[in-house]
Amino acid sequence: MRIRPEVAGVVESPLVRIAAVAEATPGALKLCYGESDAPTPAFICRAAADAMAAGHTFYTHTAGCVGLREAIAEKIFALHGLSYRPSEIMATVGASMAIFAAIRASVGAGDNAVVVSPAYAIFSNAVKMSGGEPREVPLGRDGRRFCLDLDRVRRAIDPSTRMLVVNSPSNPTGWVATVDEQRELFELAERHDLLILADEVYERLVFDGQVAPSLARVATPRDRVLVVNSFSKTYNMTGWRLGWAQGSERLVRHMYTAAEFMTSNPAAMVQQAGIAALRDGESYVAQLRADYAERRAQVIEALGSLPGVSLPEPAGAFYAFPGIDGLTDSTAFVQRLLAETGVALAPGSAFGEGGEGHVRLCYASSSEIVHTAITRVAAHLTDK
Repeated sequence: MRIRPEVAGVVESPLVRIAAVAEATPGALKLCYGESDAPTPAFICRAAADAMAAGHTFYTHTAGCVGLREAIAEKIFALHGLSYRPSEIMATVGASMAIFAAIRASVGAGDNAVVVSPAYAIFSNAVKMSGGEPREVPLGRDGRRFCLDLDRVRRAIDPSTRMLVVNSPSNPTGWVATVDEQRELFELAERHDLLILADEVYERLVFDGQVAPSLARVATPRDRVLVVNSFSKTYNMTGWRLGWAQGSERLVRHMYTAAEFMTSNPAAMVQQAGIAALRDGESYVAQLRADYAERRAQVIEALGSLPGVSLPEPAGAFYAFPGIDGLTDSTAFVQRLLAETGVALAPGSAFGEGGEGHVRLCYASSSEIVHTAITRVAAHLTDK
């Protein structure tokens, strides 16, 4: 049986490999995952149970029930002052499905997409599976923060470029794009007739304010930007698989038309739980952000002053992405770290070429676990 080369060429992520070893290691501290170790809040779980009891067990519209799309539109307006119609919003089976559907609708054989990196591998792999070429453009450095290298973005664009992909707040770096950086990206999209795919799933997890700036705020006309978001990180709903896309009505319609033959709609009771999360979850989100801010401070204090370690301060999400002097094989490094200390981190190479020389540490676990893990990591790096 022949497997299409664009699928056969997708390799297993180093994240999966290190996670498998960590799961088989008794007592491992698993800071390699991109999720909290806290369960979904009880009020969201109750909403799902109540929805099932009330009969929300059937198909909905492929783009999601109108009630959920209206609730998403209300939350967008509350956070960003932007008005979206339900027809400009599509509920999806996790943000991953929204990303794949958007790339599949926009990129094909002979096309390329510019991906601001380091970035989660779904972007480059989805471009490859669509027959296109991903062009990774690494972030630059400006003192203690990452920053957009606009000149490199410009140089990566050619007549075959169809999309710019930007994830802010960023997994794995914690970089948050400034409004000026967003405007510059939008101007490039206008000039070269491109779609910007803006992954904003960590928008509520920022440490200067309540929400990160959205590319949708600078998008006029709206058909230049598709924003992808999710319930997973904001409400600890990773296993529920619920996300959304917001953009022009034309693009959203094409995406949900195709989704009918991919996943159909998100589960009906999960959609009702999503409505409850949006409606009643603000106090929970505020507490979550405060908890992550405390753990972020722990990590910066422990790792930021170590010799041979460079740690740009994460402005958002729940990751630290330290660079280690002389590190050329981050996969081998995290394997050795796990074997010697029991701490599992993600290798920077899992996030593209620009991530090599770094490791990703997720500080969304409990304060005690984070403290123990970073103490061991710091001792390991100091000993080396």
